Amino acid sequence: MEQQKRCPHCGRALPAEASFCPGCARSVNARRQINPPWHIPKRVLYSALLFLAAAVGLISLWSYTRPRIYDNNTAEVIYTDNDGSYQLLLSYWADRFQPMTDYVEELEEGTNAQKSSCLYINHVDTGVNAKDAFFRKVDRVSVEFLRGCGSPSPWQCGEPHIPSFAPEAARASVMNYTSASGDMELMWTIRMKNGDVIRLHQRMMLEVVPTRHYYPEDWAMDTIEDVQALVNEVNETVPAEIIVYLHLPPVTYEGGLTLDHRSMNLVGSEGENRTAFTGNLQVTAQKGFICRFDGLDFLGSGSGVGVSSSARINFTNCRFSGWRTGALAYGSAWVNVKNCVFEDNTVGFHFNSTGTQANDHMYSGNLFQRNGTAVLLENVPGSQALSFNGTCFAGNSTDIDNPCRREVNLSEALFE
Repeated sequence: MEQQKRCPHCGRALPAEASFCPGCARSVNARRQINPPWHIPKRVLYSALLFLAAAVGLISLWSYTRPRIYDNNTAEVIYTDNDGSYQLLLSYWADRFQPMTDYVEELEEGTNAQKSSCLYINHVDTGVNAKDAFFRKVDRVSVEFLRGCGSPSPWQCGEPHIPSFAPEAARASVMNYTSASGDMELMWTIRMKNGDVIRLHQRMMLEVVPTRHYYPEDWAMDTIEDVQALVNEVNETVPAEIIVYLHLPPVTYEGGLTLDHRSMNLVGSEGENRTAFTGNLQVTAQKGFICRFDGLDFLGSGSGVGVSSSARINFTNCRFSGWRTGALAYGSAWVNVKNCVFEDNTVGFHFNSTGTQANDHMYSGNLFQRNGTAVLLENVPGSQALSFNGTCFAGNSTDIDNPCRREVNLSEALFE
């Protein structure tokens, strides 16, 4: 049965087609609210769109022109401005294309060392050295340690400067440290005139190498045979990773000595009476570290070779006199001399090595006098210029014979 329609207000029964109640006279039809359409004036819409476009443009311009921070936590950053892109990198060596972020340094216990952190700048597209052009845009440069200052013997670094020892570098900071300095992290900060900031990082891990010292008070070193026997014993009993020092007495050794197994350091006596060798010292050791010879005289009688080496040697405060060749580097050797005297030799220092590993390119503070040829450069590993700063050439028939055409820096050498 169909349900009867009733008034929603008073409940009175209503005819099916009724639109109002005859009892309370109120409408019984449901009302619908009609919302008129909302229109945005075109002028307002256009103004809003123009404002939005201007805001986006301003934000883009600010984002493009605002000072930027370049920091990859490495020794290399590519920096781009209106003049192009530049490669900025840090290296410990004289290689302006090879960044060195992490480096392991072996340092013998109880010693100190010095190393330079060098900043190089190359134009990315051409590869040319862009140090001068780039630094016209630089406001200031600073260097600081992020790690390595808390040890009893902390790392120390100098202010960035234009280095004479690395002419291709834009700037360099010289670091001093000891075997107790521990690991370090160095940060370069370059602030540009436009407000940009560039940060470069280098980290070094120090590995302390143990040493062993032999003194004449404890070991027989009176004759060349004694020294050779001690060398042979060290070869057999001491691992190559231990640095060995032989502290020699003020003796003139007759005859030759051979270091043919592992590297050793020979230290001559101090004072007026020096340790001297009159026979050939042959060094072919390929195990261990660089041999270091200090305070030794090599005295010849007009013939032979004072020291012939196919191993790496650094000579300091040594004298080579009266030899056909005072010091000869051959094989794959790199030999360096500092504060040494070469006198009255047919050839003072002869470099004839076909190796690839180069060490120290500074040949500073030497005296070459009265030699036939002071320095003969027949073959020299690497490509960096050999620098003879503070070295004096006096009375030689030929100061430098350079058939291999190696670059030589004589700007700070002395000629008499």
